[in-house]
Amino acid sequence: MKKLFTYNLLLRIVFLILTPIFFRALNFAFIWHSIYWGVVTWVVVIWGGLMVLAPLIGRAGCGWVCFFGTLQDFSGQQSLFKIPWRKPGWGLKMNRMMVVLAFFTTAFAFLFLNLKSGLVTHLQFNLGFLDMNFDSHYKQVWVYDCGGAVLFGWLLDRRWMCRNLCMMGSLCAAGARYSRLIPVVDTDKCNSCGKCDRDCLVKIPITQYVANNNGLVTNSECLICGKCIESCYRKAISIKFIWNRKKYVKNQLAVQTDG
Repeated sequence: MKKLFTYNLLLRIVFLILTPIFFRALNFAFIWHSIYWGVVTWVVVIWGGLMVLAPLIGRAGCGWVCFFGTLQDFSGQQSLFKIPWRKPGWGLKMNRMMVVLAFFTTAFAFLFLNLKSGLVTHLQFNLGFLDMNFDSHYKQVWVYDCGGAVLFGWLLDRRWMCRNLCMMGSLCAAGARYSRLIPVVDTDKCNSCGKCDRDCLVKIPITQYVANNNGLVTNSECLICGKCIESCYRKAISIKFIWNRKKYVKNQLAVQTDG
């Protein structure tokens, strides 16, 4: 468990290297193209599956697969503007909703027009419909995507783009509110030093969950990356499946009362 973040980082670097090869399967923006043509492709299956699994495994897709996020993690370590973490308010929620609506509304609008004009005759399941040909056009798109991710990370802190502008991040976060896989802090071992707060890739105030939620870090922004586990020198943090959060907290309170 202590090396979880090491494995996480290695896997994300592998996906970063593979992205140019499988660009239209790993870049979730091509979900728009799939809807446009009315086809279920690899990118729909991969990211659609991660979105559906979010209530079980949280934002593992964002934390283990996304090359945008990986680049932001690297560049965001030295960002010009340090933005304090805050609990998502109505402004952020509305912004996320507008991004998601704009993405899918335009895609389905074009699909409707294509069906009406006969350009698309029927909906189909064809995983390889979007070929992986990495021609000059998509090389430029890849460079722009990577440059934008690095720039946002360098200017606006860790994962700002993921939290505010990412369609898939918004959808996965909505499901991750109910994630069964979450970081759990042993309140007996934790001394609230705050190192996990400072090192967290999305700046979750983990110590607040120690004080107010018996160590259950029930935050939809969590990437399940294991960085907090690596940071904790007291080995107080682990990532577990908690199927019944209320029961867990109740049991913890009972143990503390008995103690």
